[in-house]
Amino acid sequence: MRNTANSKHISTSWSAALITRLHRYKSLLLRRWWIPVLTICLGLFVEAFLIYQRPPEYMSAGKMIVAGSMKIPQGAIYSEEMANFYGTQVQLMQSNEVKHSAEALVRSSHPELQPVPVEILVLQRARTSIFELTAVGSAPDYTQAYLNATMQKYLDFKRGMREERGHEVTTGITEQLIQVEKDLRNSEDELIEFQKQNNIGFIQEEGNSAAAYLVRLNQQYAQLKTEYDLLNLLDLDQNLDRAQSKMDAAQASQGPAGSDNQGLPFSDVGPEADYLKAKQQVQLLKAEKETLAKDLRPQHPKILKLNDKIVEQEKLIDLFRADTLERLKTRRESIGKQMENLQTNVKEWEAKALDLSQRLAQFNRIKGKVDRLKTLYDRLTGNLKDIDVSQVVGGEDQVSIMEMASVPISVRPGLVKSLLIGFGIGALAGLAILLLLDRIDDRMASFSEFQHHFSENVLGQIPKEKTKGKVDLLQPDDARHVFAESYRNIRSSIFFMPYDGPRPKSFLITSAVPNEGKSTVSANLAITMALSGAKTLLIDGDLRRGALREAFGINSKIGFSEVLKQEVNWREVVVPTAYPALFVLPRGKTLSQPSEHLLRESTDAILREMYEFYDYIIIDSSPVLAADDSTSLAPKIDATLFVMRLGYTSARLIKKSLELLYNRQVNVPGVILNFVDTSLPEYYYYQYSEYYTTPNVPEAEPAPPPARRSRPKAIETPIGSPDSQ
Repeated sequence: MRNTANSKHISTSWSAALITRLHRYKSLLLRRWWIPVLTICLGLFVEAFLIYQRPPEYMSAGKMIVAGSMKIPQGAIYSEEMANFYGTQVQLMQSNEVKHSAEALVRSSHPELQPVPVEILVLQRARTSIFELTAVGSAPDYTQAYLNATMQKYLDFKRGMREERGHEVTTGITEQLIQVEKDLRNSEDELIEFQKQNNIGFIQEEGNSAAAYLVRLNQQYAQLKTEYDLLNLLDLDQNLDRAQSKMDAAQASQGPAGSDNQGLPFSDVGPEADYLKAKQQVQLLKAEKETLAKDLRPQHPKILKLNDKIVEQEKLIDLFRADTLERLKTRRESIGKQMENLQTNVKEWEAKALDLSQRLAQFNRIKGKVDRLKTLYDRLTGNLKDIDVSQVVGGEDQVSIMEMASVPISVRPGLVKSLLIGFGIGALAGLAILLLLDRIDDRMASFSEFQHHFSENVLGQIPKEKTKGKVDLLQPDDARHVFAESYRNIRSSIFFMPYDGPRPKSFLITSAVPNEGKSTVSANLAITMALSGAKTLLIDGDLRRGALREAFGINSKIGFSEVLKQEVNWREVVVPTAYPALFVLPRGKTLSQPSEHLLRESTDAILREMYEFYDYIIIDSSPVLAADDSTSLAPKIDATLFVMRLGYTSARLIKKSLELLYNRQVNVPGVILNFVDTSLPEYYYYQYSEYYTTPNVPEAEPAPPPARRSRPKAIETPIGSPDSQ
C-alpha cells in the first residue's frame, strides 16, 4: 500500500511539475509574444526576397488520358495492377528515359530553341484517369515544346511496352504450344503401345469377373469358417441338434419332394441316425419300465427283460456315439482342408484382380493425360489464331493526349511552399529564442520553483488581483475572499511562529527591487493585524518613494523624516485611520541620505518608545538593492519580511538581497510570495470557494503580549494555515 501511495504521489508531482512548466512557457509567450511574431515576419520577408530575386519562369499545362487495361479475345488480358498503376504512370512520365527522349525530340524538331532546364509536374484528377501535366521553365517556347515532346514520348514508350508485351505473349504461347504438341505425341504413342500389349476390353471384363468370383470365394470361406468354429465349440448332441434343425428348415423350404441331405452333417442312414434312434429307443424302454414299475415288482420277468433291453441299447449308443464322433472329426478336418484351399484361391485371385486393376488404372492415366493435352493444345491453338497484334499494340483510345501544351504564362512556382517554409523557420527560430530566454531567465513563477532555488521559509502567498492600476486596501467586509485569506494566513504565521524567547513585535518589510508590491503588502498586513485587535503602527520607512500617505489618504506632509531629524516628536505625526487599531506614521519629506539618520542612536530610542506603546510595528522600507536604507534599519528591527513578486524578480537579485541582509545579521524569518497565479495546479485549494463566505463584523483575535526583540530559530510554516483553511 505504501509503495502504491508513493507511486501515485510521484505521478501526481510529475504531472503537476509538467503543467507548471507549460504554464511558465505560456506566461513567457504572453510576455514575449512579439519575438516569434518578429521572427516569423523576418522569415516571410527573407523567403519573399528570395522569390523576388529568382528569374521569371513560365508554365505550360497539358492533359492526358491513361487507361489501366487492354483486353484480348478469349480471356487473354493485358493489364497492370490498378493499386499501383497510376503511380507507375506518374513515374514513367517523369522518368529519365522519357526526359532524354523529349529533349532529343525538341532538338530535332526545334533546333532554333535554346535548351533550358524544365521541371515536369504530374497530377492525377481524383476518381478519374486524367493526368494534368505542368511544365515550368525559364524559356516559354522551349517549355511548351518540351511538354508536347514529353507527352508524345510517353505515348511512344507505352506503345513500345505494349508491342514488346504482345510479342512476348505470342512467343510464349507458341513455345508452349510446341511443347504441348510434343508431349501429346509422346502420350499418344505411349497409349497405343499399351493397347498393343493389353486387351483393354478383356482387361475390363476379366477384372469384373475376377471381382465377382473373389466375392463368392470370400463368402464360401466365411460359411466354412462359421461351420468349422461351431464344430469345435459344440459337443456331439448340440451338433446333432443343430444339424437336425438345419435339415428340418431345409425340408420346410424345399418341400418333401425336393428335400435332400446335401451339405447336412448327417442323413436318415448312418451312425448319426442310429445313435439318435438308439437314444430314442432307450427313452421309450425307460418310459415303459416306469409304467410297469407302478404295478409290478422289480424282479418281475417283464421288468428284468426291459432292463436287459435298456443295457443292450446303451451299449449300442456307445458304439454309435464313437462312430458319430469319428465322422464329425472327419467332417471338421474336411472343412479345414476346404478352407485352406479357399484361402489359396483367394490369394491367387486377389493378385490377379490387383494386376488387372493396375493395368486398367495405368490405361486410364495415360488416356486422361492424352485428353488433357488435347484440350490444352486446342485452347492454345485457338488463342494463337484469335490474337490480333493490331489490337494489342494500338491503344490510342487507352493512352492519348487530351489537351496539348497550353500557351506558357509567367508564374512564380513554389510561392506558397516557400512562404510556408519561411513561416515555419521563423516560428521555430522564435520558439528557440523563447526557450533560450527561458533558460537564461531565472525568474520564478510558482512556489515549487521558489523551493528549487531557495531554502527560506514561506510565510504566505498572496494571489494576484485581476484589476488595473493600484490594488485597493483591505476592508473589514472585503469581498476579495481569497485575497483577504492570504493576509490572514501571513498574520497567523507571524502570530504562531515557534520561538524560544519573546516573540518579535517590529517587522521590516522590504524587497529586492522596486515594484514588487511591498508597500501594498505592508499596508494590508498592518490592516489585518489591526482587525485582529492588535494595536498596530504602520511606518512609511521608504524615505525616498514612500506611498502610504496616498494609499490611506493622509494630508499631513510631516512624518517619519522629520522624526528622524528630531524636528518633531513621533507622537505628534502619527495619524489614526479608519481602522480603529491601526495608526500610520507617514513618510514626510524626502531625505537625500536616509541611511545617515537611520544609523543614529536617536533612532533606536525612538523605536524603543514605539515598542512600549504599540503591540506591533510594521515598517515599509525601500528595496534592498535600490538603496542602503533597509540594510541600515533592518538590524534594529526584530524581524524582516522579504517580499518577492513571482514572475518578476530574478533569482540572482533575490539571492544577492538576502545575502546583504544576512551579512548585516538581520533576522529574516520568512519570505512572502506576492502576485501568485492561482490557476497553477499546485494552488488547487484556492478553488474551494464555498469556504470563502462573506464575513460579518470581524471578531477581534487576542493579540499576543508584547515581547522584547528576539532572534527566532529557523521555522517551517506550511503554505496554508489554520486561519485560512
